[in-house]
Amino acid sequence: MFELGKSEDGIAFYKLEHAFELDKFTIGEFTYFRKYLGMSDYLSNFQSWLKRPTVVLVVAVKDNTVLGWSMNEKWSSPAKDSRPTYVLRGIEVSPKLARTGMGKKIFCFISGILVGHIITKPVNKIAKLFFESLDFVEPTHNSPVDLGNYPGYLILEESRKHVVACEGIIPYEDNVKACRHKLFPKEAVSDSLINMKKEPEASDSDSPVEGSGHVTTSVPGDKPPEDISSPVDFEGKFLGEQKMMSPCKCGNFLVNKYMVTGKRSGTAFICTNCNVERYFLPMKKK
Repeated sequence: MFELGKSEDGIAFYKLEHAFELDKFTIGEFTYFRKYLGMSDYLSNFQSWLKRPTVVLVVAVKDNTVLGWSMNEKWSSPAKDSRPTYVLRGIEVSPKLARTGMGKKIFCFISGILVGHIITKPVNKIAKLFFESLDFVEPTHNSPVDLGNYPGYLILEESRKHVVACEGIIPYEDNVKACRHKLFPKEAVSDSLINMKKEPEASDSDSPVEGSGHVTTSVPGDKPPEDISSPVDFEGKFLGEQKMMSPCKCGNFLVNKYMVTGKRSGTAFICTNCNVERYFLPMKKK
């Protein structure tokens, strides 16, 4: 297993690798999937999921008791941009931790280790509000994942993951990177997909209820960007600003995006502070 980090109140987050690792833990109290979806034996379900190579299971643990979990499965259809796609099939926290932000903390680590896009299908309005608070949106015809035949799904595109930030967690970045590279050894990844910048969380009156879960219907890369470290000067079509998932050497997270054409065609990411080209993503050849 990979210990991905901990919260300031002592809850540890793990990405489990094998079913036998669950022998170290006790399964805590969960009610949503039991009550509404008939999931009576959480331990057996966790063990069964871990035997499937397409599943990524992350758990939140305190005092050797699992108090939260999220199950994610690789989407069988490739994205239009050839990036990996995972469907978040379930996320749940113990009722004792409802409305504490624990669901968001679990998702911060999910976002940190899963390269590519994440899709999900909320089962009710509360779940939809929760995922929208994590910057999931309804897909459009321009979305990288074709969800035209899957009504009700939301998508978090890879380029939008930089907005996922969570106060009160301490990522073990080396472990997160090791986990991510084991899952995606050949994919282009950023050095840090977990936003370390702390941002205030919404108040209880504004937050969706934690502890609600969801499932979806059962539907079971590009070259690494070039890392440039010198100031650049070129002409290109300005595409807007973006907040990167790791800082520039100057400490700035914001970049300007430009579409460049010619001998060197692709998307350039230029630091807004020092004008250094952070990354260059070549245009994919047809």
